[in-house]
Amino acid sequence: MSFTNSTLVKSYLTDSFPRQEKISDQPVQLNSTDFISFFSGAVDSSSFTVKSKQSNSPIRISLLLNSATESINSLPLVPESVVVSSDSSLGIIYTENIDYIIDYAKGDIILKSGGAIAVGVTVTVWYQSYVTYTLTTDYLINADRGEIKRVASGAIASGETVQIDYTPVSSAYNDVIIDNAVLMANSLIDKEIDSAQDFGADPVLQAAATFRALEVICQTSAVRQLAQQKGQDRSSSGWMQLADMFSQRSSELLKKFHPPFDNIKSPDHS
Repeated sequence: MSFTNSTLVKSYLTDSFPRQEKISDQPVQLNSTDFISFFSGAVDSSSFTVKSKQSNSPIRISLLLNSATESINSLPLVPESVVVSSDSSLGIIYTENIDYIIDYAKGDIILKSGGAIAVGVTVTVWYQSYVTYTLTTDYLINADRGEIKRVASGAIASGETVQIDYTPVSSAYNDVIIDNAVLMANSLIDKEIDSAQDFGADPVLQAAATFRALEVICQTSAVRQLAQQKGQDRSSSGWMQLADMFSQRSSELLKKFHPPFDNIKSPDHS
């Protein structure tokens, strides 16, 4: 008997499930014009950046800090390449994460409250920036499959290693996983509770089956996260915590459909 369905299960997936953090500076070598996989799943295409470090020589600028946040460069900056000083002679070298922080993706410097740099002063900044490449002109991506390839006529050379930034989509599941989870949940509820079809389309059983399907999806997603690449342990742990939560919800709802065993007595000894 069908207690839940894919539509009901999907209604829980938008806000309930963990979103992975943005991945930055992942190196990918593009040797040919064939698609290669950089992530085992879908990614947010609007978050995608392909960049390359093309010079080891730092750039020096004089920067007036009119506000607590100022742009160093409109291009992404190379991690740990920024030096901020009171002047070009390195009179005072300020400390990152104590006096200021750097948004490397946006190319901004942000003054920290209580730090040694005040708004209104001029500082000297050394930095290195990435060159960014253009979608369709230099490379193509298949966002649904986590794949990228270079365009032969573009600026990316064959064999070049680029750095990519992207955000995985919130789901580590797909329609096939959802449909299979629904079938499994309906089968489990039917076998455990309603094999004789005594209860019919009970809304509580519907909710219990929905939670059971979500439990299966969470468990499957946890396994997929661990199999994708290093650094996914925290995300996998989040999936398993959700699986436990949905399992508990389902079990609580199913209690009323089990025979009551009140006033159980210990057996008499002869």
